[in-house]
Amino acid sequence: MTRPTIDFGIDLGTTNSAIAVLRDVGTEIIKNNDDADITPSAVSIDRNGEVLIGLRAKAKSAEHPLDAYREFKRRMGTDFVYRFKQAKLDKRPEELSAEILKELKASVQQRTGENIDASVITIPAAFELPQCDATRRAAQLAGLGESPLLQEPVAAALAYGFQIDTQKAYWLVYDFGGGTFDAALIKSEEGTIRVVNHGGDNYLGGSDIDQAIVDKLVVPRIVAENDLEDFRYSNARWATAFALLRRAAEVAKLELSRKDKTETRMDDCGFDDGRGNRIEVDYKITREDVRRITEPFIRRSVGFCQQVLAEKNLSKTAVERVILVGGPTLAPYFRELLSEQLGMVLDHSVDPLTVVARGAAVYAGTQRRAVRPSSAATSQTFILEVKYNPVGVDPNPLIGGKVVSQSGASLSGLTIELVDRKTRWRSGKIPIAANGIFTTTLRAERGQRNVYTVELLDSTGRRHQTVPEVLTYTIGAAVSEQVLPHSLGIALSDNQFVRIFEKGQTLPAKESRKYGSDVSLKRGQADAKLFIPVCEGESSRADRNKLVGRLEILAANIPRDLPRGSDIEVTLRIDESRKVTVEAYVPVLDKDFRAVLQCGIVVRKADEIRSELSREEQRIQKLKVQAASAGDKDAARNLAQIEAGESLEEMQTLAREADDPGTAAKCEGRLLELKIKIDQAEDRLEWPRLAAETDAFIADFVTVVKEGGTPEQGVQAAAIVEDLRDLVKKQKRDDLKEKRSQADALYWRLVRAQPGFWMYMFQELEKKVEAMTDPERARRLLDQGRAFISHNNLDGLRNVVNSLWQMLPEEQGEELQRGYQSGIRLG
Repeated sequence: MTRPTIDFGIDLGTTNSAIAVLRDVGTEIIKNNDDADITPSAVSIDRNGEVLIGLRAKAKSAEHPLDAYREFKRRMGTDFVYRFKQAKLDKRPEELSAEILKELKASVQQRTGENIDASVITIPAAFELPQCDATRRAAQLAGLGESPLLQEPVAAALAYGFQIDTQKAYWLVYDFGGGTFDAALIKSEEGTIRVVNHGGDNYLGGSDIDQAIVDKLVVPRIVAENDLEDFRYSNARWATAFALLRRAAEVAKLELSRKDKTETRMDDCGFDDGRGNRIEVDYKITREDVRRITEPFIRRSVGFCQQVLAEKNLSKTAVERVILVGGPTLAPYFRELLSEQLGMVLDHSVDPLTVVARGAAVYAGTQRRAVRPSSAATSQTFILEVKYNPVGVDPNPLIGGKVVSQSGASLSGLTIELVDRKTRWRSGKIPIAANGIFTTTLRAERGQRNVYTVELLDSTGRRHQTVPEVLTYTIGAAVSEQVLPHSLGIALSDNQFVRIFEKGQTLPAKESRKYGSDVSLKRGQADAKLFIPVCEGESSRADRNKLVGRLEILAANIPRDLPRGSDIEVTLRIDESRKVTVEAYVPVLDKDFRAVLQCGIVVRKADEIRSELSREEQRIQKLKVQAASAGDKDAARNLAQIEAGESLEEMQTLAREADDPGTAAKCEGRLLELKIKIDQAEDRLEWPRLAAETDAFIADFVTVVKEGGTPEQGVQAAAIVEDLRDLVKKQKRDDLKEKRSQADALYWRLVRAQPGFWMYMFQELEKKVEAMTDPERARRLLDQGRAFISHNNLDGLRNVVNSLWQMLPEEQGEELQRGYQSGIRLG
């Protein structure tokens, strides 16, 4: 019998993974072949192509680092390729993740005999859209056709709160895993659990502590005592050495976490120096060493927790419990540090290593399977399409549905009855309407999973087969909806980021907005395209957010020319698993363009990252000079804190090792954080000038509207001016810039409608002929423009000016890169 709900949940972790199943109202972890609850997320392939998963692969990863890999979850969504040297095979991160999923499926089949093809899979709440997309691909490769994604903090909260009857409470999920960190504020109320706010870091976890032990405690001693050339993590020459050191550091850390000893030794990890000399590592490490190295990582995680609460105006006393998730939280010294810095009571009553898988199984019990007739189904089998929540607080839930005949037979005389298998309660026979619709109310018992057999009878009392054959309902807490962990929106050509969906918005979501084309396309023009970039993040500047993907409108695919300024209606959709679809309807072409974004994280080369970090360090120095000149002590103090802070120091360390793709990806994230901090300091220095510019703009704006605007535009402008003045008064810089963009769109629409504007622009472009990409063609266009002016042909003049604009130099490419090369603006 096919399960009516998915029931299986997988925690696909950076360092360890686990699978659980919902049984009645409890969950069971399915043990693997090693009789363990968790499976190390490690894959090994030898020269014969034999694939090892889990504990054996993890053991091989230290001695054969080019034939066995771990922590590939950190590279999900990137174009990184893992090369298995002996087997001469290349595997992408999602392909390796698929191997872990297959192993967990095999554990289920071995233990229970069930071959599953569906499971809920958890992801960090901080996962970006490309990483979610890669996780879905991994599930498909593993044969999990139905694989709803669930945020890990929500899963943890469900594991705690599934059968808890609470009126209203806030929980903070502190999820410090092997490679990712999530801080999620959860609200439990009236039988529902939902994420209220979230913060996190996809490059913060236990593996960072292991690496820091190696980098800060071990490598300096090795380098001081031995003549080793360029001994660093990103140097492929020392891959085996560092893999061995990482394994020894992890073992030492775990020993100091679980035993009362105050010290241990890193040994049994010797390696060759390349000249035939054996380097033996046998160093003493104390619990205080590990505690000292761990503290900055905990401090960073606590910062996210504090921000999550502050953004919702909640004090720590408002939180009923802090739920601990992740292997590192098992360590007593870790909990001591966390308790000291967070100042809240910690709850670890459910195993932090398996709590996410258990919660995923709970959620899986709320996910109905897609209705698919089995191979044994006949033309007389009826499909039952039901609409209800399999988990809820109501002991008498309303259920509705539709009966569909596969053969098209009449439904006249059919009745349906639901029978509780345990209590034998019956719903009574409900007549099926001519269109197949029916409704009834169930009766459910608390503390158990209620299973109801479906009895479909015809007028003679003959019973017919249905798909599904049973329905289930459980009284318990459910996830009311999944929410968006990062704002999602559109990048414009002026580098403005327009949020379409705000952080915390419930999923699924759909919204349409109108924009204007900021480029022109000629039908059939080679390589010409208009980009509509989609980004996620919270900054008002598009290039301070992560690029998710772009919808491309190609000149080769349009039926006629697309003039600059043409209307474009953009529709953005995102489903519960955060799959993003972007659509654009262009009225002048009467054509729709659509793309399901194939998200990917692009990591730049190490030299590019190091150069950009250097530019940001120079920007700090430049702003310090400005702050001193302006006598702004607060700005100077803030810049000094950035310069001396841990984030810049960490950035410099990461940049040195950015030849390693994983480190480079982490470095990119930290660099973006650094840029935003510097932006904020720059904004504070910029405020007096921005306020003065806004006052001058308002005066000009009012004049332009008065001279050329319609009454409706006058009303719109008056509201904008009022908002601008209010934002200046309240010193809300980001909101002011966004409102200025709206005002600019109306301002330029009015200005461009006036012949004087095009005359002025034509005269300015005349001065730039020699700098244009094709001066000869530019001169011909200028001759045409002069002819249009003499004949008062405004449309012709506009076309000439637009063509000349396209021929201007790229100004070293900088301006055209703003907004991720967006081809649209506010309409």
